[in-house]
Amino acid sequence: MSDLLSLTAPRVEEHDGRKVLLVGKYIQSIAVDDDHEFDVWDAFIPRHRHPWRVLILGAGGGTIATLLTQSYGPIAITAIERDPAVAQLARADFGLVDLPNVQLLEANAFDWVVTDDQSYDLICIDLYVAGEIVHGVFATTFLRQIARLLTPGGIAAFNLFKTKRVPEQMHRLSRIFNIVDRIDIGGNIVVHCMRD
Repeated sequence: MSDLLSLTAPRVEEHDGRKVLLVGKYIQSIAVDDDHEFDVWDAFIPRHRHPWRVLILGAGGGTIATLLTQSYGPIAITAIERDPAVAQLARADFGLVDLPNVQLLEANAFDWVVTDDQSYDLICIDLYVAGEIVHGVFATTFLRQIARLLTPGGIAAFNLFKTKRVPEQMHRLSRIFNIVDRIDIGGNIVVHCMRD
């Protein structure tokens, strides 16, 4: 049992010359350095709208928060991560402790959106466990909560794996949001949505 736990425990390793956060065999985050190249996390950043207040659900090592701060300066970012071990690695190994504009909170994303009374220009939904999108991300109740938290003209960006479920997932998103962009990168699709 301890061998299984050590294989699935969050850890930091080098992968193709990059510092990465792994959970099991899945890369959750990468360190953003001078050699950074466009990757799935960059696809969350809106191309045509400057966000001032951001919510990240599934903070991981903080790649999205770091990229947003580099792009837009010290904008207000609330990052939610349910796993305390991942949050600790984000602070210690991926530099979130050095970004005073980022508030990293250890909480369950589904509980957070129900009680949150802020509004956001950008909400990044990157909720995965062991390579699978967390059950409930495409539930109507959760999607309506996300829409409620968006400012007028705000963007909700969803990370999807390219699987046979994508058409159904896109349909569920389109029932609540207007899909305004779809960025295909590697095995992922990042979908930008605005509320109706």
